Amino acid sequence: MKMCIVIALMLLGSVNVGYGQDQGKDESLDAALREFQQAVEKKPNYAEAYYNLGIVYSEKGMVEDAVSAYKKTLEIEPNFVKALNNLGVVYYEAGRLDEAIESLKKAIASSPQYIEAYYNLGIVYHGKKQYPDAVMAFKKTVELNPKFDKGYYNLGVTYASMDSLDESLAAFKRTVEINPQYSEAYYNMGVAYAKKDQFDEAIKSLQKAIELNPDEGKSHFALGVIYQAKRKAKASDGKSEKP
Repeated sequence: MKMCIVIALMLLGSVNVGYGQDQGKDESLDAALREFQQAVEKKPNYAEAYYNLGIVYSEKGMVEDAVSAYKKTLEIEPNFVKALNNLGVVYYEAGRLDEAIESLKKAIASSPQYIEAYYNLGIVYHGKKQYPDAVMAFKKTVELNPKFDKGYYNLGVTYASMDSLDESLAAFKRTVEINPQYSEAYYNMGVAYAKKDQFDEAIKSLQKAIELNPDEGKSHFALGVIYQAKRKAKASDGKSEKP
């Protein structure tokens, strides 16, 4: 059974313009693209327009165009932290992890309280299997915002990747204290308990995950595996007690 990490990074929209993930083929998205292109044609130093172009290109899966738009934003305004963050996200999604780290670190240097950049940096470090660095990044997110459930969740996942199960469980418990509906946290908590051979606690956690998300097959599967393991453990104990 594997832990799950939240892979959706924080792509920040403009203050005035936002787009949902399901709008890639929406006519309004194409219309927005045309208008932003017109804006930068008429005003070549319009950083906000280039920034929003980057968002639209990213939504449409046009990676290199998104990179170019964010870079143009940063040529005009080098400390445009949202552009630095989003450029890091685009690099990550393109598998360019070192460039993602560089861009996110620049965002943090420009704005040391920037939670989203720390969070995204943690995910990139996790992707590179640099788990201690990921732990530090996720710890910073929850230091800056003690109610940030995704920060604690990914901290728990990262600790689990390091086989630090007690620390992992503590992070998952904090996650569900903040957000009692976080089914993935209960699932991963169940897996962590199972790895510690604490089968009853694992069962309770997975049952809660199923209660919150009954259509998720992996929790049912994990629960079945744990019931089997519990049965084998009991059988083994019974044999050892015989003279």
